[in-house]
Amino acid sequence: MEYLSTKLNNQRMLDFINKPEYGFTEENKKWAQEAFNRLEKEPGKFVNLSENIVTINKYDSMYAYPRNIGIIINERNGSTDEQFLLAAKQSKKVKLFGTTTAGVLDVSNMYYVPSPCNEFQLGYTLSRSMRIPDFTIDGKGLQPDFYLDRSIPAYDWTDHVSTVLNGK
Repeated sequence: MEYLSTKLNNQRMLDFINKPEYGFTEENKKWAQEAFNRLEKEPGKFVNLSENIVTINKYDSMYAYPRNIGIIINERNGSTDEQFLLAAKQSKKVKLFGTTTAGVLDVSNMYYVPSPCNEFQLGYTLSRSMRIPDFTIDGKGLQPDFYLDRSIPAYDWTDHVSTVLNGK
C-alpha cells in the first residue's frame, strides 16, 4: 500500500510513537519514526513505505493436515477481514463459503481527527492498495468459491461446509 503524505496524515506516525494507547514497542516506534521521516520528504505524494510492491512468503514445510479449510464469509467481512481472506486464498487448501464480502479494502488505515468543537470526529483513510486498478475489492467484495444461497439457513452453514469439505 501507499500512504498519502500530508502534514495531518503523517501526524499519525508521531501518534504511534507518543500516545501510549497504541501500545507500540520500541521496535514499532522506530518503524513509525522512519516512516514519518520518509513521508515528510514526499509531501503531496503517495509513498510506499515498504521496499517491495509484492511480498512473497515461502514456508519450509507444508503439513498434510488440515487437507481442506473452509472459511465462511458474508457481507459483514470487511477491511482487515478481507486482507486476511486474500492471504488465506493463496493456499490451495482454502475455499471460501458464503456470500460476497463488504468490499472495503482498497483504501485503508483509518485515522480520526477531532472537529474544532470536539463534538465530532472525522474518520478517513490514509492509504491505498497497490492492487488498484488491476484487482479492486471496494464496491465488489470478495466472491466465495462456494456460494451459499438462501435455501441454506445461516444456522446450517457450518454443517453444510463440513459436508462439502469432508464428503459426508
